[in-house]
Amino acid sequence: MNPSKNRKFIGVFLAVLILITFSPHFSGLYRFPDKIKIIEGKEHILDLGIPFSFQLFTQNADFLTINGNNIKDRINVNLREPLSIRSSRLGTYDLEFRLFGIIPVKKMKLEVLPEVKIVPGGHSIGVKLRPNGVIVVGITSVVDEKGKTWYPAKDAGIQIGDTIALVNGRKIYTAEEFTRIINSDEDKTINLTVKRNNKTFNTKLSAVKNKEGIYQIGLWVRDIAAGVGTLTFYDPETGYYGALGHIISDSDTGKVLEVGEGEIIRASITSVVPARKNVPGEKRGVFVEEEKVMGNILSNTPFGIFGKMYQPIKNPYYTEIPVALASFAHEGKAQIMTVIDGEKIEKFDIEIQKIIRQDYPNTKGMIIKITDPRLIKKAGGIVQGMSGSPIIQDGYLVGAVTHVFVNDPTRGYGVFAEWMIEEISKLKSERQVINY
Repeated sequence: MNPSKNRKFIGVFLAVLILITFSPHFSGLYRFPDKIKIIEGKEHILDLGIPFSFQLFTQNADFLTINGNNIKDRINVNLREPLSIRSSRLGTYDLEFRLFGIIPVKKMKLEVLPEVKIVPGGHSIGVKLRPNGVIVVGITSVVDEKGKTWYPAKDAGIQIGDTIALVNGRKIYTAEEFTRIINSDEDKTINLTVKRNNKTFNTKLSAVKNKEGIYQIGLWVRDIAAGVGTLTFYDPETGYYGALGHIISDSDTGKVLEVGEGEIIRASITSVVPARKNVPGEKRGVFVEEEKVMGNILSNTPFGIFGKMYQPIKNPYYTEIPVALASFAHEGKAQIMTVIDGEKIEKFDIEIQKIIRQDYPNTKGMIIKITDPRLIKKAGGIVQGMSGSPIIQDGYLVGAVTHVFVNDPTRGYGVFAEWMIEEISKLKSERQVINY
């Protein structure tokens, strides 16, 4: 080829390449996720809407099909049209999109996961959680027998929100244990091991004898958090459950509660205080058969509480349903299951108004709106105690209700079920290590 013509061809090629690369359509490719997950044997639709064709390269793809075609090495794909992806075997594939079959444009990892089936919840549950120690909810003074005021806890550096884990080297779980140790100590010099913001430190103080002859150190503490929430799902294969969809924090201090001991109990809803704009509503209930707990609480995470059920549970509408990946959820009609009277689980219509696409776990995955007139009339929308109510779409568990919009109680957030299931996987791994 003539050198001048060759240079001209290269120049035109580069000019076209630059125009394509900086076009708004092409730039959409860079919003394409680096990683996608699909379920073994299930079709996954990838819709980019980019008006370009690429060659798609991969290796070891004997069990992978794109648009119904088996691919061994490469395949031409038009990203203007949706891609149908399916794999008949678990595993991971490395995909690469190339322009003109030469220029690497985008790499993507495809992970094929097994389908998980669960029993959906909707059950109203009572939650009782004891932290690893006692929580400081107040600092106060102590007046001794002579009328002098002391600040033992404050002077020792204790703050509201701290957790007292050890007293004189002994682990405590209740306020009564704390008081008993202080009053039985001979020299009244109290050594405390304190947790604050995931750090531990030691301090000591002297108990002061008040006018009633009781020794005090100037602390108000609480040893248990209790409330009503909703069960999201139960895994019949492992016996684990997920509930609430959000973390439990102390109501006074706002601090996250570290699990020491905990349990979930059957709860019956006695009344519902309807929500109004800027006025949150709530379910009010009572614990049922408190001595017969449903299960324990093993972890308290941003995605809910998780533990082991002592007995299998049933749902009145479903035996088992599959869990959807976060990418499966879509805007449109759906339903939630929750209790607003007694222990009766009911279905209510909602609309998923917005999907917040997430490649990694995050607590706010979708915006939902209550559309069922019965639930709006009864509760005004989403109320306290409804957290954890399972969101069902197209026969899949796609998420759980988590938060309400205070200025519009018919709307709120939901968390993807996929992230809650990942917490169960972590629990199983941890327990296997413990049992080794």
